[in-house]
Formats: sequence, C-alpha cells, structure tokens
Amino acid sequence: MTPRLTTTPASTSAAGPRPAASPSRRPAAAGRPGPVLLVAAAGVLGGAERVLLDWGGSLARPALLACPPGPLAEAAAAAGLDVVPLADRPLQRRGRPTRAALDLTALARDTARLARAHRPAVVAASGQRPLLAAAGAPLAGARLLALLPDLPPDRAVAALLRAAASRADAVVALSGAIAAAADPTGRRLGRTHVIHPGVDCEHWELPGPPPLPPRALWLGALVPWKRADLALEIAARLPDLRLDLAGAPLPGDPPGFVAALNARAARPDVGGRVRFLGALADPRPALAEAHCLLHCADAEPFGLVLVEALAAGRPVVAPAAGGPLEIVTPGCGRLYTPGNAAAGAEAVAAVLADRAAPAAARARAVAFDRGGAARRFAALVERLAA
Repeated sequence: MTPRLTTTPASTSAAGPRPAASPSRRPAAAGRPGPVLLVAAAGVLGGAERVLLDWGGSLARPALLACPPGPLAEAAAAAGLDVVPLADRPLQRRGRPTRAALDLTALARDTARLARAHRPAVVAASGQRPLLAAAGAPLAGARLLALLPDLPPDRAVAALLRAAASRADAVVALSGAIAAAADPTGRRLGRTHVIHPGVDCEHWELPGPPPLPPRALWLGALVPWKRADLALEIAARLPDLRLDLAGAPLPGDPPGFVAALNARAARPDVGGRVRFLGALADPRPALAEAHCLLHCADAEPFGLVLVEALAAGRPVVAPAAGGPLEIVTPGCGRLYTPGNAAAGAEAVAAVLADRAAPAAARARAVAFDRGGAARRFAALVERLAA
C-alpha cells in the first residue's frame, strides 16, 4: 500500500512516492516508453490536484508534471514525480478577457514546447484551461487526454470545452455531471469515461460517536461558490447545532468574503456556536468531533471530501446537484434543494435523527475505491499510448 501525503486544505493525498524517473526528463529513445506529460494550470493543492497526483503516480510509464510553483509542485516532488515549472498565471481573470486569452495562448505555447522537448506518448491536460490550450497546440504526435475535474462556469465556456473535448483522443470526467456538461455525446461514442475518485477506507478508522450537542462540519476553501455563508444560515435554523467551518481563502482572493462570514457568525442567532478551524492538514480529527458533514456548494463538480466523510462514518448533507447526486444515497445522508437554507436545516435534522446513518455512510464509501479508480485511469493511458 502506498503511503499518503499530508496536504491542505481538505485531506491527505492519495499519491504514493515514486522514484525519480530520469527518462521523463528527455525525449523517449528507442525501446523506452514515451512518458506521460501531465499539465496543470494552477499551483494550488485542492481535491482535483490530489486526484491528479494520485493517478499520475499510478502510471506504469514515467510521468512528468508541468505546473506553476506552489503546493502542487512541492507535493509532486515529494511523491517522486518529475516536475517542470510553468509560469504562474492567476485564475482570477474576470472582466479581463484579453488578459485571459493571452494567458491561454501562452499556456498553449508552453504545452507545445514541452511536447517537443519530452516527446510524450500522452499529454494529459488536467482542467479546463490546460484542455483549451492543448486542444489547439501541436503536441509532437502525442495523444491528448482531457482530465476534467470541474463544471464549466457559464454557457460560453461550456461551448468552448465541448469543442476542445471533441478534439481530444479521450476524456476522463470525475463525475457524470461533468461529462454531460463538457462532452454530452462522448460517452455514447466511447470517448468519454467517468471515473469517480476514491478513498482507501482502511486509512479512515471509524471514530466512536461524538459527544453532544450535535455538531456539523463544513469543509472546503473559503470561496463564495462553496457557500459557507449558506452553512451559517442553516445553523441559524437549528438552535442546538454547533458548526465548524474548516478551510481558508485561496491565495489572491479579496478578504471581503471571509470578513462577511466572521460578521455573520457573530450575530446572536449563531453567536457562540460557530468555530473557524482554518485549513486542515488532516480532516479526520475534525470529522471525529462532528455528527455529519454539511456541504453547501450549489454546483459541486464531484466532492471528494464527501467520500472522505463517508469513509469516516459521517453522514453527508449536501445540495441535490452535480457530484453529490452521484455520491449521497438516502441511507448515508440527505440531499436538499440547492441554496435553500430551510431545506438544508430539515436535511441536517433528519440525518441527526437517523441512528443507522453512520454505518450506512461507511458502507457507501466502499463503492468509491481509490485503487480501482487509479487503475482505470492508468489502463486508459496505456491504451492511448499504444
């Protein structure tokens, strides 16, 4: 069993260490398998990046990760992956379409340059920007694999992604919701594959029942779309509930959202019942203190943290949209109308009253097997390379 890396903000990484592979640092020679070039546009280390490390570390052939400096590059190097730096181009380009287009063009040039230098058998573009860049770039004969962890933010981007996905040799989506948005006909044509990330349940020992009063854990980056503000409104409707908010803002984010959360948490209807835990290197102690995981994103692409909570025997309350629809069943948690605080409070109350929910949560987690997911990805890469 491969060791796990400690990461932030949400969990331990599933990527195991690999010896540094010098063949991936130069063009493939005769008789030597061509490497896999993994391309990521951001240097952060969230759930999608942990999946990339896990699956990249499972490949039979050498893997080379191209990404900006930051936590992702550091974790990849610690796991034994070869890393080449890309320029750090900020994610926030809203209102600056010209700058965003220039960044995308520059990323396409970088991808083409690396393909010429390393002669990979497969280029795996992880995320929307790498796919948009690689779909129009010359890849020196490499096959293009799109690895999509996110839902498109709007219709215009969705149209661009569909066009880019149609040029890829294969698409891997982390959920059926992502696959339907990015490549609606790909599954029928056999081009698009849905691979749910998983966990090693043996690494998630079942803690005993937490003490009363009931406590819910919200876990994720403190960014608006994750809806920590909704978690506070749900808690306001349940006077006996304690709420832990675990996470931190992303680098470069304005401080206004977190300030608003702190101000809301100080109001009398939730005052004294909310704790801000910050970013967690390991979520298991916080999950052990919680009676359930409360998820609030209106459109979560998949939600690896939901699977991790299930593995810890903690039922999940989440919006009925996107990835949670593929994870949460009635026994292991409850779904509620996205954005509806009253419905969310009813779902939390139902889970807290369900004594069978913790055991059902653990049983549901078994369906999301980390090793099986990594093997499916590796097998697909080998089929493309061959």
